[in-house]
Formats: sequence, structure tokens, C-alpha cells
Amino acid sequence: MADKKKQNCDCCCDHKHDVHEHDCDCGCESVDEDVVVLQDEDGNDIPFYYITTLEHDGKEFVCLQQADDEDPIVEIFELQEVEEDGEPFYNFLPIEDELYDLLYKQLLEVTGEEDDCDDPDCDCHHHDKK
Repeated sequence: MADKKKQNCDCCCDHKHDVHEHDCDCGCESVDEDVVVLQDEDGNDIPFYYITTLEHDGKEFVCLQQADDEDPIVEIFELQEVEEDGEPFYNFLPIEDELYDLLYKQLLEVTGEEDDCDDPDCDCHHHDKK
């Protein structure tokens, strides 16, 4: 879902890197500004691609896609802005399944993509549960 884009990595290797598939063997590390690293409850870092931010009922929600997963799913979190030591940052709050379904449909409209999951028994959250 996240658009791939090229960027210079300042490695002096005279080419641009695909920021989601950096394997040119030039020895540099490309910085991907679209990657957000979150920590799970065990303190493990989990990279996500930033997709977009949505608004609903006066609140902001961030849409992220797991970067290191073979079958990546879209996670949607409510953004809560807080301030610590005079510096603003965001908490990513989980949302209810019903709100996820609504925001996922909004995400598909914004991105112009279609839901490509055809398994109604999956745990994607975006299928109408019966």
C-alpha cells in the first residue's frame, strides 16, 4: 500500500535507492522516512510503513503497514498528542474493531485501492462480521 519512492542516501554511489528494497550492495544504509518503529509489549522494535493519516469525529488516526511481515496487514491507531519536557510526541492508541472497519473503508477510498483479501474467515478486521 505504501508508495515506493526513490531517494538519495548520501553514500556517493551515484544512484538512487528504492527505499523499501535497499539491496544494491553499495554498503550504505538508506534512510526511509516512511518507516515508523513501534515497540510491542515485550520491548521489541517493529517497523511499519507510514501510509497516511485520517480524520474522523475530530480525531486523527494513523494508518501503518507492517514492514517485516510476509503477509502485512494495515494497523490503524488513534493519535494522541502529548508533551513531555516541553517536547510534543504522539501516543498510538488501539481502536475498536467497528471503528477500524469504518476507517479501513475510508483508507481504501483515499488511496483508490481495493480490498484484495478474498478470505471472509481471515482476521483482517475489514470484513463484515456476521
